[in-house]
Amino acid sequence: MPIRALCTICSDFFDHSRDVAAIHCGHTFHLQCLIQWFETAPSRTCPQCRIQEEENVLDAEFLKNELDNIRAQLSQKDKEKRDSQVIIDTLRDTLEERNATVVSLQQALGKAEMLCSTLKKQMKYLEQQQDETKQVQEEARRLRSKMKTMEQIELLLQSQRPEVEEMIRDMGVGQSAVEQLAVYCVSLKKEYENLKEARKASGELADKLRKDLFSSRSKLQTVYSELDQAKLELKSAQKDLQSADKEIMSLKKKLTMLQETLNLPP
Repeated sequence: MPIRALCTICSDFFDHSRDVAAIHCGHTFHLQCLIQWFETAPSRTCPQCRIQEEENVLDAEFLKNELDNIRAQLSQKDKEKRDSQVIIDTLRDTLEERNATVVSLQQALGKAEMLCSTLKKQMKYLEQQQDETKQVQEEARRLRSKMKTMEQIELLLQSQRPEVEEMIRDMGVGQSAVEQLAVYCVSLKKEYENLKEARKASGELADKLRKDLFSSRSKLQTVYSELDQAKLELKSAQKDLQSADKEIMSLKKKLTMLQETLNLPP
């Protein structure tokens, strides 16, 4: 902190509002204070060291030079103070901008976290849908197996005629045998028609499931890509936030140092 000189007669600091006078012993006082001292004191002595002074102690040229020097020093101090105030204002503006950047980054971080949460929920839903698709595919596989078995039965009925005829002969030739054979044929026909419908439905279901599986895989891939992008943006936002915090701490330290430098006595 700079040291400011004061008049030992009135104990006030020197400034540009009042003229200053220096005597031959080197001590400096307010001009008006020194004049009043010489007028009221019993002898013309220095108010500080008590050395006897000459009559023409108040040399005009000397006093003018001292006054100009002091005024120049005060002007320089005022300029330094103004420059320091400009630096402080600039640092405050920068600090406010950094604070706004931190707030913006925090908001972006919150949005990124919300996006990550939403994407995780979508991934969970797609995984459940994929599990359900696998279950339906397994059911379709069982139906195809059953259809294959029934096709083998149909092939047997069409190609093994001697065995069928032997079965009919074993039944006999009465009315009851005919009725029994008719029941068997109707049952087989109904089962055959049912299996054809089931096969058609299972085929359509399998096609639909393949389309849904393809769509689900595409959506899942898109979600994974979006999640990776969101993670990268979140990581970048966290780095920017840390960098902004460091810059804010540095600016606060500089601001504190400048305020301490400008904390001059009144």
